[in-house]
Amino acid sequence: MQIDSLSELRQTLETMFARIETGEDILEQLEHINVLHQKLDPTAPKMLRHYLERKSYTKALALLETL
Repeated sequence: MQIDSLSELRQTLETMFARIETGEDILEQLEHINVLHQKLDPTAPKMLRHYLERKSYTKALALLETL
C-alpha cells in the first residue's frame, strides 16, 4: 500500500506542475497532496515528510523520482 501512496503522490505532483506550466488552477492537486501527506505510512522517508510539511513540492517530487 505504501508504494501505491507514493506513486499517487508523485503523479499528483507531476500533474500539479504540468497545470502550473499551462496556467491552470491547481487547488484540487494541492488539496489532494495534503490528504496524501496525512495518510503517508509511518515508514515513508523522513525527508519526504519534511518537504511536504514545508510545501517544497519540487524537492518532494525529486525525492520520489529516486525511490
